[in-house]
Amino acid sequence: MQNKKSDIHIIILFSMLAISISLFMYQVTLTRLYSAILFYHYVFLVTSFAILGVGIGSVLAYKDKRWKSIADSEKVITKLEKGSFVLSCGFISIFVLIYVQPFIDSLIIYIVLGIIPFVISGYLYAILFRAWATVSGKLYFADLIGAGLGSIIIVLLLDNIGMLRTVVLICILPLIVMLILPSTYKKLKIAGCLLSVALTLCLFLPIAAIHRVETNFYALLNNSGKTYGDMQRTGLEPEIVFSRWDSFARTDLIRLGGIHEVKILTIDGAANAPMYVFDGDTESLYVFKANTGYIPFIIGENQSSLIIGAGGGRGILYALAAGSTNIVAVEINPASIEAAREFGDFNGHIFDRPEVRTYIQDGRSFVRTTKEHFDIIFLSLVVTNTAHGVGFALSENYIHTVEAIEDYLDALNYNGKIAFVAHDQNSLVRLTTTSIQALLNRGVSLENAPKHLALFYYVADAGGGSAQMIAPVIIVKNEPFSVDTSTILLEEIFNIDATPAYIPHVHEVGIVAQVQRGELSFEQFVDSFNMRAEPVTDNSPYFFNFDRGVPSVLMQILAFSLIGSFLLLIPLAKKKRSLKPSIYFGLLGMGFMMVQIPFIQMFILYLGHPALAFSYVLAAMLIGCGIGGFLSQRKLFKKIVGRIYVAPILAATVIFVLLFSLSFIFQMTSGFDTTLKVIVAAVAVVIPGIFMGMPFPRGMALLGASERNDIIPVMWGVNGTLSVVGSLLSIILSMSFGFDIALLAGVVIYIGIGFFREI
Repeated sequence: MQNKKSDIHIIILFSMLAISISLFMYQVTLTRLYSAILFYHYVFLVTSFAILGVGIGSVLAYKDKRWKSIADSEKVITKLEKGSFVLSCGFISIFVLIYVQPFIDSLIIYIVLGIIPFVISGYLYAILFRAWATVSGKLYFADLIGAGLGSIIIVLLLDNIGMLRTVVLICILPLIVMLILPSTYKKLKIAGCLLSVALTLCLFLPIAAIHRVETNFYALLNNSGKTYGDMQRTGLEPEIVFSRWDSFARTDLIRLGGIHEVKILTIDGAANAPMYVFDGDTESLYVFKANTGYIPFIIGENQSSLIIGAGGGRGILYALAAGSTNIVAVEINPASIEAAREFGDFNGHIFDRPEVRTYIQDGRSFVRTTKEHFDIIFLSLVVTNTAHGVGFALSENYIHTVEAIEDYLDALNYNGKIAFVAHDQNSLVRLTTTSIQALLNRGVSLENAPKHLALFYYVADAGGGSAQMIAPVIIVKNEPFSVDTSTILLEEIFNIDATPAYIPHVHEVGIVAQVQRGELSFEQFVDSFNMRAEPVTDNSPYFFNFDRGVPSVLMQILAFSLIGSFLLLIPLAKKKRSLKPSIYFGLLGMGFMMVQIPFIQMFILYLGHPALAFSYVLAAMLIGCGIGGFLSQRKLFKKIVGRIYVAPILAATVIFVLLFSLSFIFQMTSGFDTTLKVIVAAVAVVIPGIFMGMPFPRGMALLGASERNDIIPVMWGVNGTLSVVGSLLSIILSMSFGFDIALLAGVVIYIGIGFFREI
C-alpha cells in the first residue's frame, strides 16, 4: 500500500513538472507570436493579463463545491487527467486561431486567447496544493524545476526546430501527463492517444510545408500597422522571400514588386533595415555618398570601421565607399546574417568580403571584450520592437547608455569618432545628453563637451505645413573637432541638402551652443526639452522611454492587476484568519518578481545576449527556488529565531550582498568564455533562489496543518496576481530610479516576510 502511495506521488510530481514546462514554454511562445502581431508594450499588456488567469483558475477551484472533501486521491488524479487533456486542447485551439485568423484589431480577443491555459493550470495547481498541502515543498519543487527547464528548452527548440514544431511539442506535453496517469476513463485515453499520434505526425511534415505555414502568418501579413501589411495597403506588392522564427524574433526579407534596387529586412514585422543591390564593385557605391549616414565617413581616418547592428549591410556599404579596408560587422540577430548570406548574389556577398569580418554578438559586449581599436564606430537605427519576455527592457537600449558611449570612446583610435543615425528628434536629443554626460565622466568640461559633437539631419514635409526631422546624425569624437574638420563637414552637409543643427566652430547655434558658451548648466539643458531627456545609464537603460514620468500603459496594467488581486480576495471576505495569509503570499509574489527582473537585466551585458540571460539566469533562479521548496520542511530551514522566520531574511541578505558585489564579480570574470560566464551567473542567482523558494511551500504547509486547506486555491491566485504587480513595480522603479533601487525594494519585501512567524 505504501509503495502504491509513493508511486502516485511520483506520478503527480512528474505531472506537475511536465505541465509547468509546457505552460512556461507556452508563455514564451505566446510572447514571440504576439510580438509579430502587436507592438512590445501591448505584448506586455496581453501576457500580463494572461498570467492573471492563474488567479481566475484558483478562484474557480475554491468555488468548486465538489472539492470540499479532498481525501480521495483518485478524484484529484481524475481531475488532473481531464485537466491535462483540456489544457492540450486549449493549446491546440489557441495556436490554430492565432495562426489562421487575419489580423484582429482587438486586444480583448488576444487577451482571452492568451488567458485560457493559465486559467486551466491555475485550477489544477490550486487543487493539487490543496489536496497535498503537507508535501507542498515537493510540489513546489516540481513546479519550479519545470519552469526552469522550460526556460532553457524553449530557447533551444525555437532556435533549432522553429515555431511550428515547437508549438506542436507544447501541445503534446500535457497529453503525456494524461497518458501516464492511472485512470478508468478508457475513452479519454483513446482520444488522448489519437490526438498524440496526430500531433506527432505534424512533427514530420515536409520542410517546405512547415516553412509555408510559418511564413504565411496571416495576423502579421494582414496587419497594416506592420511593415508587410502597410506595403500591401500602399500597393508595393511585397513578397516574403526569406523567413525565420527563433527565440530572438521573427525575421523576414521582403521583395518589393517593381523595385529591384532594395529588399527590406524586418524584425518582428516592424523594425526595418534595407538590403541594397550591390555588384561587388566599390566604384558603384557613389550613390550612397548622398546620405546623412555616409557623412561621418568623410572626416578623419576610416581605415578600420566597426558597424554595430549591421542588419542588411548598409553601414558596411558606407564603410566600403569610404575606403575602409578593415570592417568589423556585429549583429545580434543571427537570422539577419543568414538572410543576407542566402541572398549574397543580390547584395554582393557583403558579409563575406575579404575586408569584412562578421560577428553574431551583442555590439556592446563585443566592444567590451575586443582588443581592437577603430577609426569609426557606426550605429544606424539600432533598435527592434522585439519583446524578450514580460517586463524586460529592449536589449538594444544598452547600446545607447552613458557607459556604452564611454566603452565606444575607449575603443577608438586617436581622433576617432562614433556616429549614430537616430530615428527622430527625440532620439537625437537623448543621444546628445547621454554623449555629453559620457564626455563629462571622462574629464571633459561642460563648455568643451560640445566641441566633441556634431549634429545634422534632413528636413521633410510632414504635411499641414509642418516639417519633420529625418535620419538625424550625431557624431561624437574622442578629440575636439578642429576648424578644418568642421569646415569640411559643414560643406558636405550642404552638398547633400541636409541641415546642420550644431557644428563646432562653423555653425554654433541653438541650445547646444548655449551650453558651450556657459549660458546653461547641464541640468538646465536637460530640463529645457518637453520630453524625458536625461542621460540613460546601464542602471536604467530605458532609452526609448521619452515620456516624463511612468508610461501610462504600465500604470493601467498596475491598476488592473491590483483590482484583480482585490477581486480574488472577495470570496474570503467572511473567512476568519485569511487576511494574514493573503498578505504573506501576496508579498512573496511581489518580492520574487522584484528580484528576478533586475537580476536578469543585470546579467544581459555580462553574458552578451538577452536570450542567454533570460534562459540560463531565470532557469538557475527557478531551479534554486525549487531546491529551496524541497528543503523547506527540513527542521534546519523552518527555524524561527524569536519572532523572525529566518529563510527570507537569509534571502534578503544574500541579495543585498550580490547587489554590491556583482560589479566586482563581472569585472574579475570578464575574460571568461561564455560557458564559464553562464556557470558564474547560475551560481550567483541559485544561492538566493534557494532561500527565496522556502517561504511559499512553508506557507502552504502551515495552512494545511491549521486545517485551512480550503483557502489554499485563493492564496495560489493571490501569489500569481501579485507577481504581475511585482513585475510592474520593478519596471516602474527601474525606470524612475534604477535596477539597484528595484532590487533593494525586493530586499525590503523579503525582510518583511521574515516577520511572518505564523500566518
